[in-house]
Amino acid sequence: MASRKVLIVDDSKAVIDALTVAFEDAGFEVATAADGEEVFRKMASVEPDAVLLDVYMPRLNGADVCRLLKAHPHWRKTHLVLMSSRIGEGERDVYRRLGADEVLRKPFDAAAAVAAVMAAAPGA
Repeated sequence: MASRKVLIVDDSKAVIDALTVAFEDAGFEVATAADGEEVFRKMASVEPDAVLLDVYMPRLNGADVCRLLKAHPHWRKTHLVLMSSRIGEGERDVYRRLGADEVLRKPFDAAAAVAAVMAAAPGA
């Protein structure tokens, strides 16, 4: 079976480090990006099954990345899980309309992020 791949995108190194350990322990191949612009440089080489994406980042925010990925013919089926410390029900609905499969409120247990990605991309 091919390895499941996740691209973790957050401007916090501590968040990336914690999530990387959790996803690797769950058997995922992990790639990381520190901002929204870097996502597009990584997508072609990594071809992730899912992207776990912070909403508030420098250069290009997670909502814009979500919208652009879903508009791209090659990446539109990539599963997206957005995360932020500032998410209410209204924002959840907006992000789901943009194409997010799931929206997580920070702080969360790293295992919850793994579970959300596995639920969003069950065949991964």
